[in-house]
Amino acid sequence: MGLRASGKLKTKKGVYEVSMPLVEFKEDDHFIVFAPSLDLSGYGKSAQEAKESYLEALDEFMRYTANKGSLDKALTELGWQLKSKKSIKTYIPPNHSKLIDQNPTYHEIIDNKEYKVSRENLELAY
Repeated sequence: MGLRASGKLKTKKGVYEVSMPLVEFKEDDHFIVFAPSLDLSGYGKSAQEAKESYLEALDEFMRYTANKGSLDKALTELGWQLKSKKSIKTYIPPNHSKLIDQNPTYHEIIDNKEYKVSRENLELAY
């Protein structure tokens, strides 16, 4: 399965619509869900627990950056581009090859792990 890093994050009045690829793999006895475009992960004893753990990490990241007004800064530091259209901001993640080159964890997953990619569509309100 080819990897896609074309997810987008849109904001509109405190609502964040998130759609991005998640890389799922197993390490030892744990399942891991990793979002390379945010450098966030979650883990658990099952795939479902790992997704729930990831969603908690994502929620905390979004809540923290929303409260501090630092979402733009955090995402641009991760290589995202910001495009504004009227009152809606769209954040575009770095391309796949850039993510692999700049993120040693992601590079190792691609080279050494069996993995699958899924896409989750979420709406988070803050």
